[in-house]
Amino acid sequence: MKASAFRTLVVLGALAAAAGVHAQDTNCFTVAVGKKASIDGSVIVAHNEDDSGNIIVNLRKIKARDDGPTRKVALGRGAFYETDGAMAGFLWIEATTQEFADSFINQSGVLITSDSCGSKETKADLTDGGIGYMLRRLMAEKAHSAREAVILAGKLVETYGYTGSGRTYTIADKNEAWLMAVIRGRHWFAQRVPDDGVAVIPNHYTIRGIDPADTANFLGSADIVAYAKSNGWYDEARDGRFDFKKAFFRTASPDLIQDRNTLRHWRGLNFFSEKPREISDAYPFSVKPAKKVSAESLMTLLRDHYEGTEYDATNGHTTGTPNRTKFRTICTTSTIAAFIISLNAAKPEPLSVSGWIALGKPDTTVFLPIYYGIDSLPAVAGMGSNSHDDEMMYAQHFKDADFQARKDGLLNTKVLKLEKLAEADYPKMRPMLDRELGPIEKELVAGRAKFEAEVAALYAKDKKEAARRLTAYVAAAFDKAASLTDDLLKRLPGL
Repeated sequence: MKASAFRTLVVLGALAAAAGVHAQDTNCFTVAVGKKASIDGSVIVAHNEDDSGNIIVNLRKIKARDDGPTRKVALGRGAFYETDGAMAGFLWIEATTQEFADSFINQSGVLITSDSCGSKETKADLTDGGIGYMLRRLMAEKAHSAREAVILAGKLVETYGYTGSGRTYTIADKNEAWLMAVIRGRHWFAQRVPDDGVAVIPNHYTIRGIDPADTANFLGSADIVAYAKSNGWYDEARDGRFDFKKAFFRTASPDLIQDRNTLRHWRGLNFFSEKPREISDAYPFSVKPAKKVSAESLMTLLRDHYEGTEYDATNGHTTGTPNRTKFRTICTTSTIAAFIISLNAAKPEPLSVSGWIALGKPDTTVFLPIYYGIDSLPAVAGMGSNSHDDEMMYAQHFKDADFQARKDGLLNTKVLKLEKLAEADYPKMRPMLDRELGPIEKELVAGRAKFEAEVAALYAKDKKEAARRLTAYVAAAFDKAASLTDDLLKRLPGL
């Protein structure tokens, strides 16, 4: 694809992402769970994607491809990255038109998602426009492990410079999870989530103390401390031990309640911890959970509005929608989708990357099953090419007019229509949706262990038939949710 054409598409996407809504209102929330902290030995990543605009949450499964010895990859604003032609297949959780909102899980079980974290850096030290959108895509295409993805991303940031203000990428595989903090320009630092720990990421950096000599748990720019000192962001005599977050994060507000991040961090850590923390506490990078973490418990957290705390602004949903209050909640007005992905090397291949996805705000729709091992995605899950064609993928992502014209059949579109009705009369609609849609999710959760045992037994005998059964199971769940959502929309007034 011509660099000028791709550059135009990326700029259009960046403008769409920024239009009309302050950055602090349109970002995300993530939890990373180490394999010894989860109930079944999985590394788990849970994520709420928050954005604004006329976005389609579109699922695609892109096939692997090999273009030979060399491939020249356009990075979007003029830069090119030359690499070999091998490109892994990946599951793409796409937020159309957005530059920094997509999530990926590739065929090796490497997951990449992110949360915006505004940095203090205002100077854009970039080569040929730098790298932004393509950073996570290249990790998905090239990496065989989370550590490999972190090292690749670090090399790309140092070579080209990062275009955004700042961001934390959560990068995980079937063995470990890393949080990679990126700063505008050429600096970054990453920390490994302890196997027995849980890390919670709102929209601020969460890496605190660092040990560059401990390369098993830390990776990053060699001059990270010197860089902070040179900008006046760190002085050992004044600040004591180096604190990455304190040095680099651009605080939105000195008021911990109103800064729109601390409350979500506090709630997430207290959700897992045995000993409650106060709002004013210095939060650790990770905590050991009081009990093993399950996907079901993470569904509850991703739906959270501080229910049962002094920050429950709608008294248990009785006075209005909890998604638009004076407090920024975990599930909030800008949440467009949610997922929980479990990565487990002990499970048979088609089941080793499994999860749950909600194609809208998770408080007013259901989580549905997803597996990397399916042959194809349900028709209602998404549209667009499943071939690894850069020009087509970029065009469909950043200029999604064709998708917008054909989106009525997607589950995401149906969910958004129902969500609009729910937000208009939340105290009445939320209990009704729990009654009408809730049983689908409960049945799927309750039956998952038995179903997976049957698929595992079948896989040992007939791999193709196991994949077919898995594909049919996921399709049936999505189709049932779409049918019930359609039925509710027909029965409800207001559209």
